Amino acid sequence: MKHFAAAGVLLCTALTVLVSTAGAHTRGPGGIVPGPLVWGVADDAGKYADDGGAWFDQELKGANLGEERWTLSWSPDRPTTIDELPFLNRAAPQAQQDGIKVELALYGRPASAHDATAFCAWAATVAQTAAQWGIHDFIVWNEPNTQLYWNPQNSSAPAAYEALLAACYDSIHAADPEANVIGFGLSPRSNGPTQTAPIPFIRGVGAAYRASGRTEPIMDEMSIHPYPNPNSPTDSPDVGYANPSFFGVSNLDRVKQALYDAFNGTGQPTTVDGLQFVIDELGWQTDTTAYPQYIHDENVGVVSEQTQAQYLRVAAQKYFACDPSVAAVNLFLLEDESTRDGRDATGAVVGGGWQSGLLTAGGEGISTPKQAYSALAPLFAAGRSACTGPLVNWTPAASGKVGPTSKAGAKGKGKGKSKGAPPVNGLTVPAKPPLCSLGTHSTKQQPCRKK
Repeated sequence: MKHFAAAGVLLCTALTVLVSTAGAHTRGPGGIVPGPLVWGVADDAGKYADDGGAWFDQELKGANLGEERWTLSWSPDRPTTIDELPFLNRAAPQAQQDGIKVELALYGRPASAHDATAFCAWAATVAQTAAQWGIHDFIVWNEPNTQLYWNPQNSSAPAAYEALLAACYDSIHAADPEANVIGFGLSPRSNGPTQTAPIPFIRGVGAAYRASGRTEPIMDEMSIHPYPNPNSPTDSPDVGYANPSFFGVSNLDRVKQALYDAFNGTGQPTTVDGLQFVIDELGWQTDTTAYPQYIHDENVGVVSEQTQAQYLRVAAQKYFACDPSVAAVNLFLLEDESTRDGRDATGAVVGGGWQSGLLTAGGEGISTPKQAYSALAPLFAAGRSACTGPLVNWTPAASGKVGPTSKAGAKGKGKGKSKGAPPVNGLTVPAKPPLCSLGTHSTKQQPCRKK
């Protein structure tokens, strides 16, 4: 078995500390006391692997990455069933054995399947089941500001999502007192009628929370997806969105301000008094023309492997490591998908098509590390210490508008490319549903799985 652990010195002691404290934070009278910053991946490949993710976990550790986010979907046709339990039974003990922290992103399929009572009862079952493997982190929904994942996507969506998040906060904590409930998982933009812009969506959730009279929190952390503009996917982290209702890596102050406007003075903390972010998906696709294992032509802009490493370095050293409100960053993906356009060898649409991993496609014996894998392993291990400047000291604007420190770039809104996760290998586990992903804005509501 060939591993790439030599790519970057594996700081075992530091990584163990980071994994055990991932997501931890403390609140002080002046706000957040900077805690650890953990790097990982949003990638279901380990969950679906025939070996339970043993090879995948070793490749994570070879880059000093300490966690992986898996997805689980709920179906109203099987309201009490964890459809992917066979995968969890195989992969979760392996991750626990390997010292890899697992987060579970929970959402319903089809996109109209968001009955709060039924879904949150299922989420409690997931939490109770997952606790045996030391899994306590749960993201409630994925991109609820998009029609792809929450339908209908109209003025009712923020209030409906607030009700579901509140119900799941209570049910998950009741099932697992150690649970960390992570809200939102926001898409960073809007493309028109099928997506609600994220900043107004946050404020809508806050208005619903205030109107409900609730005095308890609805989330312990917040998940966001600061992808670059899909009209210009090769933009660096320094280039945000010109539209003030969208956010990129350099626009997190907009999210902080929206949270403050929405929840200040309520039972839900904001980043001023301790709420932290999980950067749950982020990535830049690379040029794969030099590798024989990929199929079809690329259909979006890509960067070189050198540029990918450069962009991730900037994101780490200039933004995330310097911002005490960021607790974890999960890159999308670890391992590339082999189809560049979301079609299989026969031309049938299977979804997916992301080449934003730190490894090339193929798996054990085929995948090889890209430049970022080795080059950034020391930064991933360093966590908060990777910051090359002063810590971010954000304060809310009294007017309720984002202050002058907000960085914005060119371009605006647009549609992205449909991306997803690789197909499962093996016959002893149930078949997975088709893919669905960020940037796919079909109005067809059919069962699908997160990328």
